[in-house]
Amino acid sequence: AEFACNTTRETMREYTVATWGEWKEDDARRRVAENIAGGEARIIELDGLPIGIQTVTRGPECIQLLQLFIRPRHQNRGIGSKLIRQLLDQARAEGLPLRLRVLRVNPAFGLYRRLGFKVVQEAPERFFMEHSG
Repeated sequence: AEFACNTTRETMREYTVATWGEWKEDDARRRVAENIAGGEARIIELDGLPIGIQTVTRGPECIQLLQLFIRPRHQNRGIGSKLIRQLLDQARAEGLPLRLRVLRVNPAFGLYRRLGFKVVQEAPERFFMEHSG
């Protein structure tokens, strides 16, 4: 859990501050704990070293990517794309859409668009996206 909290802070603090004007450590820790408790959480490793976290929930209507946070020094190497493509393969095999949400200020939005996700709903601070396979 501590690694997940540290990774969340390292990857999301800038975007959270840009969106809401501040970073609330207690709120971030609570959300991480809720996501871990409510989904399938795993630590992403590269050469045996932890480099990120991924949390996914599966339900009868969709697969939901809750978190995909890769530490900055490991970003832009295709790791996130590979993990998302694996989820897309699973979603297609199960006949389900893959859904996620992303803060408007997060550059990951461009990655999701390149991978074929479409915006299905908008809020002032984020986009809700879906890939139907």
